[in-house]
Amino acid sequence: MNQRDIPGVVTHVVSGDLWAGAEVQVYSLCKALQETANVACTAIVFNEGILSQKLRELGIPVDLADETRLNALQMVRVIRNHCRQHQTKILHTHGFKENILGIVGKDLARVPYSVRTVHGNPESAFTLKSPHKWLVQKLDLVLGRLRQQAVVAVSTQLEDTLTPIFPGKVHKIYNFVDVESIRNQWPKFIRNDAEPPRLGIIGRLVPVKRVDIFIRMIAILNQRGTNCTGVVIGTGPLESDLQELARTLGIAEKIEFRGFVNPAFRELRALDALLMTSDHEGLPLTLLEALSLEIPVIGHRVGGIPEVLDRGACGWLVDEQSPEAYAAVTAMALKSGKERRQKAQKGLAHANRIFGKFSSTEKYMELYNR
Repeated sequence: MNQRDIPGVVTHVVSGDLWAGAEVQVYSLCKALQETANVACTAIVFNEGILSQKLRELGIPVDLADETRLNALQMVRVIRNHCRQHQTKILHTHGFKENILGIVGKDLARVPYSVRTVHGNPESAFTLKSPHKWLVQKLDLVLGRLRQQAVVAVSTQLEDTLTPIFPGKVHKIYNFVDVESIRNQWPKFIRNDAEPPRLGIIGRLVPVKRVDIFIRMIAILNQRGTNCTGVVIGTGPLESDLQELARTLGIAEKIEFRGFVNPAFRELRALDALLMTSDHEGLPLTLLEALSLEIPVIGHRVGGIPEVLDRGACGWLVDEQSPEAYAAVTAMALKSGKERRQKAQKGLAHANRIFGKFSSTEKYMELYNR
């Protein structure tokens, strides 16, 4: 790539309060782009946290537009000043508030181009019963249509959903992981076959993740003679309610609440299977990480999950969103040793081929260069 093709400075605007899908992907993308030496990345975060720390460790300039103490106008000024200082050519936003404030800030700074990534479906419906959220969503859509040049969808399901909303602007670029780096850093965990299987779920403890289904599934499996342990990796507002549910079901000793673990690979690689029980998902990075480590996956047939599991070739898909359905599929998966190994091997190859960092990084470069 010659100097003419280099798009210049790309500034990412992201919340940064969690170390979740959007934050992990922003970090991975900035790191991959930095390694190409063709794009200079900067970032504006709305909250200090793991993301801002890790970006600074890479030598990437980060400014804080602190949403806990600044109003919207002050946050816009931070974005404007950052873009002017770094001569940003493309502003890349990640989230509803980030889209709106980012677009206003980049227009004030005369940044020529803007891109958004949609990491997943909204976690709650926007209706007139909550007018503030409804207005924010409508403003976000209008500004996206009028003031942004491209919309990145991380799965085919999101691409299909977004294309009618942003006609001519949607580009599918999968979330990605560095498979080789993960496998080198986290070699296969050797477990004692005499121990009960460890079944895990990873994510924020919020309603959409349906960790309640996971806990009820663990109860059903143990009641039906499949001695197993459930491992809940993550934290959130529902943690105490979920702990109470485990006590009520009489399986408190069968559920380990591990809290927030960074990196999650430490717990992930010790699982016999990963469950994805969410009501909906975009394209979950945890799923890609599990495939990279050859961890069997049982997931809800929704959002980007079937795509990652290659329609069931690389894992097991569940159609009915109930503890009984997950228990039946999980019991079958645990008993099928040969099939489990085959699906895990196919999953690793699928992650390498479709969701590796090189393909997605090239697509982002192509998009920026347009």
